[in-house]
This record gives sequence, structure tokens and C-alpha cells, in this order.
Amino acid sequence: PLCADTAIMATSSEETPATVVIAGAGIGGLCLALALNKHCGIPGAEIEVFEQARAFTEDAGGAIGLYANGLRVIRGISPELLASIRSSGYDYIYRRWLRHDGSEVACAKESALTDDPDLQSVGIRRWKLQKALVDAAAAVGIVVKFQTRVESVGEADNTGVEVRFANGTSRRARILFGADGVKSKVRVPIAGKREAEYTGVTVLMGAAKVPAAQRGICFPSSSTTKNHACFYAVGDSEQVFQLYYPVPTMDDEAWGTLSAEEGSKYCSELAQQLRNDGWDEKFVLPLEHAEAVIRLGLFAPNEPLEKWVSDDHQRRVILVGDAAHPPVPYIGQGAMMAIEDVGVISLLLKEFCCREGAFDPSEANLAEATRIYEQMRIPRTKHILGSSHTLGATQQLRADSWLYNIVREWSIKIQVAIYGTLSIMLPAPAYDYAKDVAEKVQAASKTTAA
Repeated sequence: PLCADTAIMATSSEETPATVVIAGAGIGGLCLALALNKHCGIPGAEIEVFEQARAFTEDAGGAIGLYANGLRVIRGISPELLASIRSSGYDYIYRRWLRHDGSEVACAKESALTDDPDLQSVGIRRWKLQKALVDAAAAVGIVVKFQTRVESVGEADNTGVEVRFANGTSRRARILFGADGVKSKVRVPIAGKREAEYTGVTVLMGAAKVPAAQRGICFPSSSTTKNHACFYAVGDSEQVFQLYYPVPTMDDEAWGTLSAEEGSKYCSELAQQLRNDGWDEKFVLPLEHAEAVIRLGLFAPNEPLEKWVSDDHQRRVILVGDAAHPPVPYIGQGAMMAIEDVGVISLLLKEFCCREGAFDPSEANLAEATRIYEQMRIPRTKHILGSSHTLGATQQLRADSWLYNIVREWSIKIQVAIYGTLSIMLPAPAYDYAKDVAEKVQAASKTTAA
């Protein structure tokens, strides 16, 4: 395990409230804890992070891509943390659109997304990213309390808000952040019991100790198997795969992390099917050496949330990441949107709650910071994650329609020639959170003065 099991004991109602409670120790929750420590000067011991898992484990889970917009936030927290994360990942360098037989439609350089060498796109196993964040949190005194799930949110007053846990204990906090994912409990008092809907797509993902045949993140689409996929290296001798299939009905009993035996059997059978359908061996081989295999359905909300902050709790309950905007993975921006949320809210809290030096989350200070947070983040995430749905649909249409595929392949080639990559990819990594916060704060100041 990356961290030993830790469970919180029952707390006294007379105890001093925590300055910050964060529900969820995923990528967004850990980045948030680090950003609040860095930008707002909140001591690590005053930032309490609660996680329902027993512990973080090595070599578990899938992988993600990190892009300039998220990496920019991490650099703002610590250039050393950015360097640590980059050393644990593997630069893409290229982005390739392919056919299932291995022939190439187009190839783009990832430097088209940014010319900053520190912010080039990188693929990384999720557990390695989590380890880097956990180590950085421990270094500043932030403790993750495991086996403790936030179950509900109680009443709030000018001293804080009550946080209730599934084990029957509770804690007061001056601010509660919901970074507890798609099935967020913290979201309930803000948006009610909203259930994300199945999108009709199931994904199979895993890792393989097999060197990638070519450098870059690769997007093959198949007219024979009627699906599309993504492959990318996360090291010199390791790569990850994600295969997307249209599956009209939910099959939640078949979803989840597969056992080693079940994953090996399933992927071996799938590899033979792909081979029979004419897939190139560079796509088949990783399946025959698959590890840490996960099969799950993709879910998304019917409508994006219009509120991320609870008015009923003196704006002391704030959503970040998947709790506010569940993503689909096609554009690689789900985690990046969470990290952007972190960058924006931490700088806004610094601006409005640290004016006298010490961190002061009074109701008036929080009201202005969170108002601008919602104004900035809700339209931004709608746009970027909407683009992700669009991109996923075009990849599946390439597989479903030979006529569409001809048109789409020409479109890809033309866009790469003109823009250096697909135009839909450009708005996400170009975003500078600190510049955007400075502009919005200045505009708010001018409005107040007028």
C-alpha cells in the first residue's frame, strides 16, 4: 500500500472545527489540499482529507493523460512536484489517428498544444500520479484519513458546517469541499440526488508490460469490429489500452476490476477476435499481456449542474472535479478540469479570504470567491466536456460508417495540416488559470467600484 490504513475516531462536538475538510482523496482532492496549503497558507495539519478506500495500492487502476492546463496548476503548487510527476510518466510527443490495420491517417506533434517544454502532454499510470501527490501532501503535514466516507452534510452556521460520516461520527469544518466523485454525497444538498445516465458505451482498459510499437498516443478505429480504441505508452516497456464499444443496455454486474485470471481470459479471447477482424498485431499484443484490467460503463449527467456551491450552508460547501462535472474520457480532460477547478478556487480564496494575511473564510469573503468560481468554471467545463462527447461520437462514427469515415479522415488530415492537430483539442491546454483568475477579479473590482 502507498499509505497505511487510517480510520478517524469519533469527534467531540465541542472540538475546534477543521479549517478545511475535503471529501475524497483522488487526484482532485489531493491537488486541492496541496493548493490550499501553497496559495492560502493553510497549515497541512488544518486540512483534513477523508477517503472511503482502505488505502492506496501500487500497480492498481488505469492511466491518464496530463495536459498543459492541468500541469500549469501543478507547477503553480510546486515546480518540484511537477518534475516528480513528469519523471513518473512518459511524454506522448505524437498524436496519431489510425485504422485498425495499423495504417496511419495523420500524425500530429503534441507541441502544437503548447511550446512550453515543462507542460508537454504526458501519459502516466494513475497510481504513480497518486503516489506523487500523496508524498507531496505528507511532506507538508496533510494526512489522508482512510476508511472514512462522507455520508451527508448537516447544518451550517457562522462557525462552519457539520460533516457526517458513514461510520456514525461527525466533524465540523469551516469549509467542506466535495471531491468525492461521480456518486458524490456532498453534492446532494446542492443539486439533490442526481444520477448520471449510462451513455451506451462500455470501455475495457488495462496495462501491459509491452513496449509500444511507435511513440505517441494512438487512436485506431475499426470498420470490422465496429469500435474505436486508444493506446499510449506510460514507460519504455509499458503501455495502456482503452477499447470503447457501443453496448446499448447496462450490465453493471459485469463491470468493475477483473480478477487476474478473468482479465487474462477475457483479453485473450478479445485479442483473437481482433486478430480475426484484421487488427494489426501492435494492437493485439497488449491484450495478450494485459494486467490490471477494468471493464466499466461510461456515465454522464443529462444536464450539467448549474450550481456548485450550497446557498443553504452559507456557501461553505463547494464542489470540485467529477462531483461537479462527471466527464467522458475521449478528449483526456476529465482530470484536467478537476485540477483547473483546484487552481481557480485556491487563487480566489487567496484573493478574498487572505486579505489580512491569515486565512479568513467568513461568509462575506466566501460569497464573493465562490460566486466568481461558479461564473468561471461552469461555462468552461460545459464547453470542454461537451467537446469530449463530440470527439467520442466522431470516433464511433468512423467505425460505423465507411462514408463518414472517408470524410472524417480527410477532415483530420486537413486540420492537422492547418492547426497542427485537431482544432477541438486546442482550447483545453491553452487555458491559463492564474491569468483568468486575475482578469475576473479585476473585472469584479471594477464592477464593485462602479
